[in-house]
Amino acid sequence: MSLVGLVECKTRNVDSIKRAVREAFRLIDYSLPKVEKIVIKPNMCYYWDWSTGQTTDPFFVAALISLFREEISTDVKISIVESDASAMKCKYAFKYLGYEKLAKDCNVDLVNLSICRGGKGCCESGR
Repeated sequence: MSLVGLVECKTRNVDSIKRAVREAFRLIDYSLPKVEKIVIKPNMCYYWDWSTGQTTDPFFVAALISLFREEISTDVKISIVESDASAMKCKYAFKYLGYEKLAKDCNVDLVNLSICRGGKGCCESGR
């Protein structure tokens, strides 16, 4: 069964987006599970910013991180993951699209799946 919760978000800021996501979860009667680790995989096909609709807005990801820490635990380990594409390298996309700053500000890891196979030391930045 597929569920959809459609909520309008009139302002582009973390608090407004977080409220909209929380409301969407409520509409589909979804509660976040208690977990220790979360992986967020945004869409970064190229170096286009969020305004093109082809890249996930870092504010949206920051809102998810904030929501997860409020609803699950302040200690939940969160990683943002992406892989290189034929015309896009993660290390540059992370920086250019604002994800390096987001990772630092939100204390999460950035992981380039093209160079990381789950071992230690594979994170681009973070904790």
